[in-house]
Amino acid sequence: MNKIKIVQINFFILAIGLLALTGCGPKIETGATIQTEASAMGPFFAGPNSLIAEYEVNLSAIDGLENVSKEQMKEIKINRVKVILNESDSLTFDSFTSASLQMVGSNTSMQSIAIKNPITSNTRELILEVSEEADVVDYFKNEKFSLVLDLDFLDDSYNEEIGAIIILDLNIKHN
Repeated sequence: MNKIKIVQINFFILAIGLLALTGCGPKIETGATIQTEASAMGPFFAGPNSLIAEYEVNLSAIDGLENVSKEQMKEIKINRVKVILNESDSLTFDSFTSASLQMVGSNTSMQSIAIKNPITSNTRELILEVSEEADVVDYFKNEKFSLVLDLDFLDDSYNEEIGAIIILDLNIKHN
């Protein structure tokens, strides 16, 4: 082979390699926080009871994602989940033995994303232990998704309704 052919082949291999590297993986990493409120109607019986929160995905309303499309999102990991019980419900977390949080969407199956078992807190705030495997990007590519907060009541509660604020700290990778 002559030198020109060798240079062309090397250039072609280098170009393909560069395209593969730039096409693979996200380029930008953004931290974001979303907050929503979950609620359920009582009475509540000893054992697991579910509070539901609907979250409508609006990327332009999330700081740092104003100009990012759903197609540009590559990975979303959850760094932290905080749950705050409503003051008006007069409950603290010592009323529960455990808590778990799942996500579900119309086009995505239910996924467990965080848990706390056992609960040792007697305050209104609780930090759940986040699943390291949970990648929730597919939920954010839909119009909306649901968060299901399962609280395991120690005893029956005759509250008419209970509510909790769910705060998710996210790490988002996108192009």
